[in-house]
Formats: sequence, C-alpha cells, structure tokens
Amino acid sequence: MGRRRLSGCVALATCAALSRIAAASALPARLELVLTSCDGSALDAREAERTVRSELESDGVAQIVAEGASESSDAWLAVNVGCDSALTASLELKSRRTGRDRARSIVLADADPSARTRALGLAVAEFVRSDWPELNAPEPTTSTNASAAYPDAHPATHGAANGAADTADRAPAAPTRASAGAALEPNASSSRVDTGARAATRGDSERARAFAFTASARMRWFVDYASVSWGGELGPDFGAFRVRAEALVSAKQDALGSANLGSAALCLGYRVLDVPLGAFSLSGYPLASAGVTWLRGSPAPGVRLDPTTGFYGDLRFLLEARLRAAGLGPSLALEVGRASGLVARAADRTLGATGGFFLGASAGVRY
Repeated sequence: MGRRRLSGCVALATCAALSRIAAASALPARLELVLTSCDGSALDAREAERTVRSELESDGVAQIVAEGASESSDAWLAVNVGCDSALTASLELKSRRTGRDRARSIVLADADPSARTRALGLAVAEFVRSDWPELNAPEPTTSTNASAAYPDAHPATHGAANGAADTADRAPAAPTRASAGAALEPNASSSRVDTGARAATRGDSERARAFAFTASARMRWFVDYASVSWGGELGPDFGAFRVRAEALVSAKQDALGSANLGSAALCLGYRVLDVPLGAFSLSGYPLASAGVTWLRGSPAPGVRLDPTTGFYGDLRFLLEARLRAAGLGPSLALEVGRASGLVARAADRTLGATGGFFLGASAGVRY
C-alpha cells in the first residue's frame, strides 16, 4: 500500500512539473518591455514596471530586456497609461518571429489607488499568457498536388483538369505573411473598438463620480495681533478644484469684559502642484475666500461694546500632504495668507482679530 501511495505522489508531482514546463513554453523566453505613464501622480511608472516584470517572471518569462534590445527578444510588449480620468492603459504585444500583434485596453481608475499597479501587473500577465500562443504560432501551410487530384484518365482532359486544379489550389492554399496578418487584423481591430467603447463608458461614469469629500479641524494664528482662532472646514474636491465651507472662532477675557470673534466663508481653490511621494502625495493650492466676520462680547459694568458684523475675505496658499489609500485618507496641511477682517481692542490692548497676515494648520480625512 505504501508503494502505491508513493507511486501516486510521484505521478502527481511529475504531472505538475510537466504542466509548469508546458505553461512556460507557451510564453516568450525573452521579452522587450516598454512602459510609460502620462500622469505620474495617479500611477508611479517605476513601481508599475517593477510589478509588471514580477508578474511576467512569475508566469514563466525567462528574461525581460530593456527597450531597444529588439534583435535578441522574442516579443515586444508596450504598456501606455493615459492621462484620461479613467486611466486607460493601452497594451500591445507583438511577436518578432511572425510579425503579428494584438492590442487591448484596460481601465485602472475602477481599482483603488493603492492597488492600481497590482491590477495593471495582473492584467498584463493575463494578456501575454492568453494571446502569445496564437501570435507566435507558425503560419499554416498547405500544398495540394493537382495531378494527384486528377490522375491520368484521358490525355485530352488532363491538361484542362490540371490547370483548373492548379488554379483552385493557388487561390485558397497560398497563405503568406501579409494574408495571415490581414486575416488577424479584423479581430484585433474589433478588439480595439470594443475595449475603447468600454473604456469610454467607464470614463464617463468615472467623471460623473470623480470627487472626494474632506472634513478637517483648523487652527489659524494672526501674526500681527497674536490672536489664535479655532474651527473647521468641510467640502468636496472636483478633480483639481477644491471647494470648502469653513468657520473659525476665538474668545478673549479681559478686565473690561470678554470679546468673541468669528468668521464664516466659502473658499475656492485649484491644485497647481501634485507630487507623489511613495504612499503619500504632496499638493499645493492657491485659494480665495469670501464671507462674513463678526464681533460680539460681554462688557463689564460701565463699558460700552458695539456688536459689529462685516465682510471677510482672504487670499492664501495651502500645502497639503495626504496618504493615498482606499477609504479614509488622512491629511495634514499648512497655509499662509492675508485676510480682511476685524480687530477687537480694549483700551490699548488687542483682544483678538480676524484680519491681517496669518499662518494656519489643519488635520483631516478625505473620503
């Protein structure tokens, strides 16, 4: 019984080894890889190339050569990630031996930002694994002997029959490299059209929902008056545009009473800097705000305080670092700017301000 089990294990191991060898033989031994990415903030080209190489090598590609080593490679693979909102990646695989090629497109925006390079590597490996055997297969050749089809029966009809057979043979049975490529081209074209239509549809749906929502806690220090305000902001990001509703308040107690100041504004900005730093991204925004500011207080007996409401506006530049991750992505930001607002004074002392040169910081999450 032990020998039978041992024999069964050996047979299974042999079958598995043969399967791996057969799978490896169905892939190019040397492959030239060319990978480009238009938008480096959405997909790190170097990380994507490392992932694609790893997936191809694990599938059985023995050697992946750099661009330009075309004479020694069996296949040429081009991967180009576009700048569109759908992050459409165009794949093209070509056999050096047969000259045939195949193209395909995939959409990466549907995947989480942290998993896009992995999704690209798996898609490229599956593309090579499924299409390479057909691209590298030898061209079919047929040869028909006219005299065998028409044996000597009658001298008068043999020549005509032989000519007709020869003509019939030449028409369908002389496939050349050009005709084989032409026969495959409609399939490749239809594949490009289908994948392009799917990419356009997914791109439209992605643009329709291409926004993120952010909420942050904020601190602002008005340098000229040593006044600190606390508050928060929330709002969406539409692509490179940033829209926020924010409110800040401060309170100060004095012998002459207490003063409460605040501001509420709507802020609009546009991203002019977007630099990927590994798992993080660094973004820069010039912003402008407009709203209202107010001053209220509780004066001591014998002290007069006039409530005031006025216009608030500011111009600022914000630098934000954010973790590029699925779900909630934490962020930290620093800002510098100047605001038009109010100043609360008691005699010769300043109780607070909502205007002047300021520095600020915020911490929040992005969904």
